[in-house]
Amino acid sequence: MHEAVVRWMHGTVWGFPLPDLLLAAFFCVVAVLSVATGNPNEGPLVVTLPVAVVTTAALAWRTRSGAVAVALVVVAGVVQTVLSQTPGSLWSLAVYAIVMYSVAAHYPEGLAAVIGAVMVAALLIEEHIDNGVDYLFILLLFGGLWLLGRTSRHWRGRVSTAEQRQRDAARLAVAEERVRIARDLHDVVAHSLSVIAVQSDAAEAALERDPVRAVEPVRAIRSTARGALTEIRGLLDVLRTDDAALPGTGSPGISAIDRLVASARAAGVPVEYHAELTDAPLSPAIDLAAYRIVQECLTNVIKHAHGAATVVTVQQSARALRLSVANGTPSHAARAEAADGRQTSGGYGLVGVRERARAVGGSMSAGTTDEGGFRVAIDVPLHSAAGRRAS
Repeated sequence: MHEAVVRWMHGTVWGFPLPDLLLAAFFCVVAVLSVATGNPNEGPLVVTLPVAVVTTAALAWRTRSGAVAVALVVVAGVVQTVLSQTPGSLWSLAVYAIVMYSVAAHYPEGLAAVIGAVMVAALLIEEHIDNGVDYLFILLLFGGLWLLGRTSRHWRGRVSTAEQRQRDAARLAVAEERVRIARDLHDVVAHSLSVIAVQSDAAEAALERDPVRAVEPVRAIRSTARGALTEIRGLLDVLRTDDAALPGTGSPGISAIDRLVASARAAGVPVEYHAELTDAPLSPAIDLAAYRIVQECLTNVIKHAHGAATVVTVQQSARALRLSVANGTPSHAARAEAADGRQTSGGYGLVGVRERARAVGGSMSAGTTDEGGFRVAIDVPLHSAAGRRAS
């Protein structure tokens, strides 16, 4: 029902808004009946009847072209004033008032002022020709209607701007959420698939020589796949959870980095893990970001520097949390595979790491080491994060 009313309100006939046509038709009927019954008697029908039709027809133009509407009422009013007397019926006053309001409400300020001034000047001239004395009334009434129309236009503009801002904010929120989900899926899937791919190669090689040795890679594949499924289910649960839930609740954190290290070791990457943590709790956002950053860095090592010795360091102090993942020089075969992978990869890994670091107020530096390896370092100031949480 509401949609039908809205469609009706926005309907057009021959280019004229349907509500304006109905308004013009209503006043035309009232005007013709008033003129035909002589209430009030403003002159011969040969003059007043055409003037009534033309004056009320101006309402059909009030939003399509306010200038045409003003021209119609002005011409009709001057004609009746010269040939008979100034229109003074209530319906004519109502039509003049609606036209003045419409001009002020639908035209830019400068043009609305000019058209409104022309209409008021014409009414004052008509009053002078008819030897009337209502100059002040005309100025106050139509000046007030002009101001009311400008206020309406200003208010509609503010409402439209506010609605546009809400739409922009909603689109931005959706875009940010899509990026966050894509980043999480990339971290989970890329890491798990990299481990599974390496372990699959190991299992395939073992099956050809010694099937017993294929047991451990297969177990690692099973464990990694189940872990990935658990994390993906966790992401889906977050998407279905009410926004009032605390962010990061139930998500992995620094305490789960041990599992990442064990997974990388099982994939054939010698990893050393050093953690220096204080008793001060971290915010869920920083805790999750640290886990995801280390996860992505180890994924890159598995993909691009497989077999290179890697050191993961997590240091927490009263003022900052520092993460470092540094790998040594990869083997020739690993370098070849990395070059092969870069030709087909979109390179979202380090981009996601940088985005995660910035999201919690941190900074990232990455580059090759003097020994030919690669190092990623993250520095997250904890006091600023605490300040943001407090604010």
